[in-house]
This record gives sequence, structure tokens and C-alpha cells, in this order.
Amino acid sequence: MKSFQLFASLLFLSFNANAQVQIRPSPVIGYEKRIMDYIDGMSIVDTHEHLLSQAELKQKTALDFMVLFCHYNGTGASIGRLLKDSLSVREKWQILKPYWEGSSNVSYNRIALIAADKLFNVKDINEFTVTELSEKIGRAYQTDWITNVLGKGKIEFLIQMNPVRSINNKRFRYVVWFDNFININSKEKIDSIHTFRYTSIPNQKNVSIQTLDALTDALETDLKKAKEQGIVAIKTALAYSRILYYEKVNKERAQEVFNKIMSSPGGKSLSFTDAKPLQDYMMHRVLDLAKANNIPVIIHTGLNGGKTTIEDANPTHLVNLFREYPDVNFVLLHGGYPYGGELATIAKYFKNVYIDMAWLYAISPSFSERYLHEWLETVPASKIMAFGGDYLNIENIYGHLLFAKQIVSRVLIDKVKDGYFSESEAKNFARMILHDNAVNFYKLVP
Repeated sequence: MKSFQLFASLLFLSFNANAQVQIRPSPVIGYEKRIMDYIDGMSIVDTHEHLLSQAELKQKTALDFMVLFCHYNGTGASIGRLLKDSLSVREKWQILKPYWEGSSNVSYNRIALIAADKLFNVKDINEFTVTELSEKIGRAYQTDWITNVLGKGKIEFLIQMNPVRSINNKRFRYVVWFDNFININSKEKIDSIHTFRYTSIPNQKNVSIQTLDALTDALETDLKKAKEQGIVAIKTALAYSRILYYEKVNKERAQEVFNKIMSSPGGKSLSFTDAKPLQDYMMHRVLDLAKANNIPVIIHTGLNGGKTTIEDANPTHLVNLFREYPDVNFVLLHGGYPYGGELATIAKYFKNVYIDMAWLYAISPSFSERYLHEWLETVPASKIMAFGGDYLNIENIYGHLLFAKQIVSRVLIDKVKDGYFSESEAKNFARMILHDNAVNFYKLVP
């Protein structure tokens, strides 16, 4: 009897450990479908893409089933030669098959599956379907395919990370990158800045930067031009190459590093430790310009492809910037994965820090669901942006969006079931995090 009572007590505690605090009355029957239908019918703002035009994708791939693996390849296979026309579709599949069989569980590959199903009515990817799937993809790219899929996904606006405006679509808005002005450790990198300049400068090959003042002047010129062209934010992805901690460095120290770079024998690169003061100084100059021009700053945080240690991409390294620049709004990307709790703390504490869930559902649906629950309890809903595909190709953007809609729906349904939100509140929060917050934050509507 005592054993049974102990079991019952543990069972009771386990249920209550997952229970939500009830604030609202129990919902009216049918609320689950009403919430799902509401989210499915909503206009969406896609806050983060690297979408290639149809012509660019055709140059990169053979426009067959491998389109679905041309960006985040969750199979682990080396796919370079599988993207070209040198092999038949079936030959490509035979090479990919063993990798697929060992990794089809990965979220990237599940997105490929849902894209094949919902866009091409191909229910699986295997040796019996890749030919049909490839033929349907090829036919799709003979139409205005990107526009068609954007319409199907009800994507009203799309914020494009690519600085080159290769896609002419009224839905698109653009950001500007200044990482080439920051990530400097050699004279070669200083000399190559003109190659990646945002501004169009006659005789660029004759343009050179010889002084620190010339470097900061060029940065200011680029931002002015970008602003004239209507960019909505500044983006930085330096978490792929260095720690996110940017110290406040005076001009004299930065000048010393700049001079050392310019006089380095044979143009030898400085170590990161030696170059860091100049890089940090330049990041602060970017933020000064962001402040002066009232432009938000988007920062890659978390998962970084192993190019630096994951600890270097922890969003907590940025706290000094949030304090130093309270008038600059910062968007932290990818839910800070795997630092979801740290991100919640930062976004809760700093009024100028916002959460963007771009890429996150593709990384881990369960992480996304768990932390969206937590963020909706800890962070104002007005500071969460809940979808960005972060893909090169439109098919996987659409598949990723379906993931996002499922997870957002499930989280909000759970909140309503438990009485934490009312049904009307859940719908309002869905509209905020999937549409309105981004429209307001990036000023997408005049």
C-alpha cells in the first residue's frame, strides 16, 4: 500500500511539474483547430533569408532533387559534384543514399521531406521518387517559382541578407554587412575592402585605404549610401570567425594595430589577439553609425558551423555593447542556440535586445518549442520574431515555414489549454511574433 501511495505521489508531482499556471478560464471546445487555422491563414514576415534568384540557383545546381540539399546538407555527404549535371539523377541518389539512410532523422532532412511533399506531392525521397521529384522541380523553375511559393506561404515581406539585389520582388527588404570593415588582420584584407564595398565607386581597383581615418570614412560613406537605398538593418556574422566580445578600445590603441598591419613584413597577418583591438574599435564605430542613423543591428549568435568554439558565440559576450549603446536596437539571431536560457535573461533585462528565431526550427524543433514556451513567459511578446527561413532556396524556406507554423501553433494551444492565455490572446500573440513585430521593428510599411 505504501509503495502504491509513493507511486501515486510521484505521478502527481510529475504531472504538476509540467502544469502551467492557470490565469484564464478553460477554453471553448474547438480552440485547437481555430488557432491552427488562424495561424495558417496569416500573412507572415520572413525576417532572415539568403535566397538566390532562380538564375543564380540554376548556376549552382542542376535543378533536380539536389536543390533540396544545396544549402544545409544534413546528410554529411560531400555534395559538390552532386549539384552539377555530370551525373544522372539516379547516379546522384546512389551516392547520397547511404548518407541519407543514416541521417534522414535530422531536421534539415525532414524539411527537405516536407518540401517535397507539400510543394511537389512527392511523399518520400528515395530511389523510386527522385526522378519524378527532379522532373517536377525542373518544370517549376520554368515558371515564376519564387513568387508562386512566396504567395503560397503568405509571405508578405522577406528580409534578404544578400547585399546584391538579384531578385526584383516588391516583398523584399535588404540589410547591409560591414564585417569586411571589422574582421581585419592583414594589409591584404584592408586592400580588399573596396572589392566588397556597398557603394559603387568608379575605378575601384585604384581605391586604397592607407590610414585609420580613411577606413572609418569609407565605412561612413558606405552606410550613407546603403541608407539612401533603403536598407532596414545592419547585419554581422562575425561569430563564425571570432569571439563576440568587443571591448571598448581608444583610437590610439586602434591606430597602433592599424600601423602594425600596414608595416608588417610581406603583408603577414596578425594573430587574432594582436588584431583584436582594431577589430573591436571598428565594431564600435559601426554601432556609433547605427545609433546616429537609427538603424537596428542584427547579430549572429550561437551555432556557428564549428569555425570557432561555440562558447565564443554565446550572446552573453555582447552584454557590454547592450549597455554601451542603449539607443541601438539589437536583434540576436537563431534563438542563441544552444543558449536559450541566457538569451531569455538578456532579452528580459535589456529593452534594446530582441529575439529572432530564424533558422531555429531547422536546427531543432524541440528546442524551438521548449524555448518559445519559456520566452513567452519571460520576455515581452513584442520582442520576439518567430520566423526566418535562412535558406538559399525557396523550397526549404517553405518547408521551414511549415515547421514554424506547427510549433507556434502547438505552443500557443498548450498555453490556452492550460489557461495561461485565452484563445484571443494566443491569436494576438501569434500575429505579433509572426508578422506585426517585424513590420513595426523594421518599419516595413511607410
